[in-house]
Amino acid sequence: MNILVVNDDGYNAVGIKKLANHLKKYGKVVVCGPDTGRSASGHSIFLHKPISYIYQGQENGIEWYSISGMPADCVRLSVDLLPITFDLVFSGINNGLNLGTDIIYSGTVSAAREANIEGIPAVAISTDFDSFEIVDAELEGLLQYIIEQELYSTSYVLNVNFPTSKFASSVGYRFCQQGLKSFKSSFRKIAENTYMESGSVITYDEREDTDVYLSNQGYITFVPLQVEQTSIVALEELKKRIK
Repeated sequence: MNILVVNDDGYNAVGIKKLANHLKKYGKVVVCGPDTGRSASGHSIFLHKPISYIYQGQENGIEWYSISGMPADCVRLSVDLLPITFDLVFSGINNGLNLGTDIIYSGTVSAAREANIEGIPAVAISTDFDSFEIVDAELEGLLQYIIEQELYSTSYVLNVNFPTSKFASSVGYRFCQQGLKSFKSSFRKIAENTYMESGSVITYDEREDTDVYLSNQGYITFVPLQVEQTSIVALEELKKRIK
């Protein structure tokens, strides 16, 4: 396979290096990451400004590129500029979980979603902040499971999260639905008319069939995400209001 590896933490980040090197056994790997961290950039892209796309060299048989754009741009430019047809895109490993409502903000998940829009199967993988010990212990088995079972598809993005950092090892795998996390942010004034977030109160989903709950129980979670976001239930209800 030809595998493109992208992220939002930057092309030099720990997680993308671990992911790319573990994927070598499955085919040709090309890496493209932002030239600086782009966490919480969502699905933003550069439309009206130039983007640099720089070859950073080859290491361990892997070609490395950096980009001045956003995580989704890593996919957009790689697909268009490189003389390769990619069979699969992996995004991550993100330094920070992307559970529940996190996916709205996540550049990691958005890069995988961009691949799905391009018609390429994609997998996003995240771990808790600075929780790479569990990645080192379990990544090889996780990737083998994903690839041998062909858990990827053009009909969805597979969002994978390691357990929360209180677990030294996972207790198993669970396929589940996306949960919810509500954020109530507070801001502090740092200059005239200028504020910075100082913290947030987070409410976690307690439904037992969600990634938010199961990650906190020690599971590696798998959630298939759709690009098409229509609420069919709401749509059918709204149709009844047509006069």
